[in-house]
Amino acid sequence: MSLDIRWIEDILALHTMKSISKAAEIRFVTQSAFTRRIQQIEMDLGQEILIRNGKNIEFNEVGQVLLSTAKNIKDQLDLTLGLLNKLNTQDKIIKFSVSHSLMSNYFSQVVKFLPEKLKDFHLEIITNNVGEGLKNLKEGGCHFLICYADATLLNALDDSLISHCKLGEMDIIPVCTVEQTYDFEKDKHIPLLMYGAKAYLRKYVDQIVHALDYKILYETDNALDLKELVLQGLGVAWLPKNVVNNEIKQNKLKIVGNASYYSRQEIHILKSKINANPNLQLVWESLTQH
Repeated sequence: MSLDIRWIEDILALHTMKSISKAAEIRFVTQSAFTRRIQQIEMDLGQEILIRNGKNIEFNEVGQVLLSTAKNIKDQLDLTLGLLNKLNTQDKIIKFSVSHSLMSNYFSQVVKFLPEKLKDFHLEIITNNVGEGLKNLKEGGCHFLICYADATLLNALDDSLISHCKLGEMDIIPVCTVEQTYDFEKDKHIPLLMYGAKAYLRKYVDQIVHALDYKILYETDNALDLKELVLQGLGVAWLPKNVVNNEIKQNKLKIVGNASYYSRQEIHILKSKINANPNLQLVWESLTQH
């Protein structure tokens, strides 16, 4: 069976209108022509796709499978066309999505590697969590995404659409104020300041604390908000080392426990392959070769 793109529109029109005559109208063909097109689909499949009860039209099980595929193809096509419409090779704006905690100290070090010819470009930076950043990248809202990424996230990417490269690693460490003392081996009801359920780092902290006796006092997706709660002396939080380096040096915060309670996370940069702007390729090469 060869796929005719108009069949997708025909199937979706029929699903929306629930009527061959009405579907034919919005597809700008006669009812007989539309009927022949549906019959041709069924002939090519060797199976019927509709349940015909008088004027009421419904998809049978085979038709439901075909309908689901048609929706997916239409959604992907619309997304791609929308992304292509946003591309402008003359644009002097470079858009980054960056995970909240990587904006602190880390991103400023990364952009130092941008080539001299791009210094007059305008950098637009959006901070968000990993899920929002990936959605933003796929929809063309940014050119690059810098975030924590594990094998699960990377394996789920479509390699034909998205490139990725490891930039480095970051230790996620447990910290509290210097006035507080916690013993993970002995203390009960350790006050924990935790990431929200949708935050990328949540599952890794869960893996570390599952054997501890703790109580969650606050939850937030933003590591910088967690740091502020820690500085108020409200408990322990697992934070990226770059976020708390200064506070540790200033003797405001200290690390709790030993390295067995750390979580090392990879930092990756992701780029959409759809945008062929040579300036974006220059950025990619500059950042991934260091």
